[in-house]
Amino acid sequence: MAKYLVIDMKKAKIGAGNLKFLTEPNLDFKIEVDLPKEVEKEAAKDPLLQQEFKDVALKIFEMAKTETAKKLKAFDAYFEGMINKGADEKAVQKQVDTVNSVIKNDVAIYKLAAEQGIDKAWTDLQKKRKEWTKFKIKVGVSIFATLAGLAVSIAAMASSPWSGGAGAAFAIIGFIKAGTTLAQDIARIAMDIDAAKKQVEINLAVVEKAVESKGLNALNEVSAAVFKEFLGISQPSVKTCGSAMDTLKAKYAQMIVNVHDLAKTLNKALEGQQKLKKEFLAQAAERVKKHPTTDKAGQLKKIQANFDKEMATAGDKIMELIGKVGTLYDKIKTWAKTVADLGKRVKELEIKDPKALKVFREALKFCMLATSIFDGNKIATDMSNIGTGIIAAASSYVYDKITSKALEGTIFDAA
Repeated sequence: MAKYLVIDMKKAKIGAGNLKFLTEPNLDFKIEVDLPKEVEKEAAKDPLLQQEFKDVALKIFEMAKTETAKKLKAFDAYFEGMINKGADEKAVQKQVDTVNSVIKNDVAIYKLAAEQGIDKAWTDLQKKRKEWTKFKIKVGVSIFATLAGLAVSIAAMASSPWSGGAGAAFAIIGFIKAGTTLAQDIARIAMDIDAAKKQVEINLAVVEKAVESKGLNALNEVSAAVFKEFLGISQPSVKTCGSAMDTLKAKYAQMIVNVHDLAKTLNKALEGQQKLKKEFLAQAAERVKKHPTTDKAGQLKKIQANFDKEMATAGDKIMELIGKVGTLYDKIKTWAKTVADLGKRVKELEIKDPKALKVFREALKFCMLATSIFDGNKIATDMSNIGTGIIAAASSYVYDKITSKALEGTIFDAA
């Protein structure tokens, strides 16, 4: 027997075209025929025999390329759908293994087809060459296809942690924490103001009772009466009115400063949200650009829509809190003129002339009426409610939660 080489293709391209996700396997295709020596000599000189074998071999070879290319294109389109829906590399690789299994099965079919094709060609030749009918041939077919693989890495992009905007998210939570502390301080100061107001009222009530007593026409007599009434009260003298008033003014000034700071702190949280959005979407755009998905614009649009939806709720909460702080601030500001006037009147309690008693009495009456506008308990309650709202807002800026919501239903969805 002598071997006759019919065809020998090495690393032949399948010709599937521009695959987006799959690497195209190469095809090795070889057919040899063991011919009897008597036939081998004539075969070398017989173009008809050679052409018959080659025609069969090329037909099977082209069929193998065409059918494999069709399947590769079909799977590539299927992968596109999987990847655009956010399938991870593990799921896609499982399907790639299926592709290679299909190709492997097809190779076995092409091998059998080649063997049968060459056998038929030999039988047809024997009909034309009767002297060959007593001879048999042995067909050797070797077909090998390299494995198809993923042209891109999906896992690295889909599973690596997100960090865009993480710093901004942490900063926002820091602002919220500071806002909570300020709200607590304001509520405490409001209660202190309420206590200072009551102290002023108590002191003034005692002084008023003393100066209205008959026969008290001199400073020492007023002081003696006030001293008697103030027994058991800290600093039993007219000076306690001034001391209580100083406390009231200091607490009020501190409250104004703290409410300003709270409003600015909450506004920083809003500004931080804009920074968070900018940085998060910048990373999203970069990842989408590198991802094999063909729906890049659609995926980025969906991520932005998800992000905006999640952050809109958080932003609304902050805006609502800023509004409440503003309303409370307007109310507190109405105290300013009264605090100033009250301070002037209390100052007049330093009686230096008996003739000033009339003015003193009128001042006392005014002071008692003026303090009625203060409502520290109400301010403290309202600010405590704002503080509770600020604490609740913090949960909206947990970075993992933001990322999860923003990527929901996209190619990066880990679910």
